[in-house]
Amino acid sequence: MSLRHLRVLLALSEAGSLSAAADVLHVTQPAVSKTLAEIEQGLGQTLFARRGRSLRATALGRRLVLLARKLEAGLARGGEDVASMVRGASGELLIGSTNVALAQVLPDAMAAMKAEYPCVTLSVRTHALSELFAELRSGRLDMVIARVPPDELPTDLESLCLIEQPEVLVISAQHPLAKVRGRVSWETLSEQAWIWHLPHTRSRALQDRRWQQMGLPLPRNVIETGDLILTLNLLRRMPCVTIMPMHVARVAAQFGVAVILPLEASLGLADLTLWHLREPQGELVERFKQLLHLAAQQAAHQA
Repeated sequence: MSLRHLRVLLALSEAGSLSAAADVLHVTQPAVSKTLAEIEQGLGQTLFARRGRSLRATALGRRLVLLARKLEAGLARGGEDVASMVRGASGELLIGSTNVALAQVLPDAMAAMKAEYPCVTLSVRTHALSELFAELRSGRLDMVIARVPPDELPTDLESLCLIEQPEVLVISAQHPLAKVRGRVSWETLSEQAWIWHLPHTRSRALQDRRWQQMGLPLPRNVIETGDLILTLNLLRRMPCVTIMPMHVARVAAQFGVAVILPLEASLGLADLTLWHLREPQGELVERFKQLLHLAAQQAAHQA
């Protein structure tokens, strides 16, 4: 089986029909049909079930399509490595991350990595979590750093827990209530401006449920976002309240952006975890994993 064969399988899987695959590959439909027939005859197996003009991959077809995706990603990755070497770099790390790691853990690890390997290119992607895992499986990423709900854990990937920390209640340093001595009540806080999690997310469902358990109406003065960097900037610019992971809140407190309030506010979200493929990792990946773990430990124990 050649790379040409695998590219035809990939096009058929993504396009869903012979004619659409031919358009993607810029060849004729008979050429695609002939190539598919060559593969199926050579294997003695059907790779795509026909339903009218549409095609659906069989179990073996899906397996070969995954192989095709991985080989395509490997070729693309090889081209990127060569381009890095041409411009003088000595390697490349492709990192996927959700925004919970962007405030401290990932930047600290990247700074330490660049101190040791100044000519290694560090490339960070911040897509949706499902897209990041898809890119990891296909070889387009070396690792993913994220908080994954227990019912969505990718069992086919290797994991390393970086931080086990709860969420805490945070108020803008400029907020009048930040200067009040003693404990501020939840009732008073619910009447303030809030940065709230986005609708239809696990974080939002848990936060709404917590308010219901306390018997409080949901805040009416809210800004909805799932971006922690935006949240930190809003805390700096306006008086508001929010709930965020402990290690991020400590960064905000250190820079005088926010104050951590002494009220229990954990939502029960997942730990910050590093994910990678279940196969031997290269030297750069292994070293960056060590630096991430060290950065996470330092963030967890910061005063």
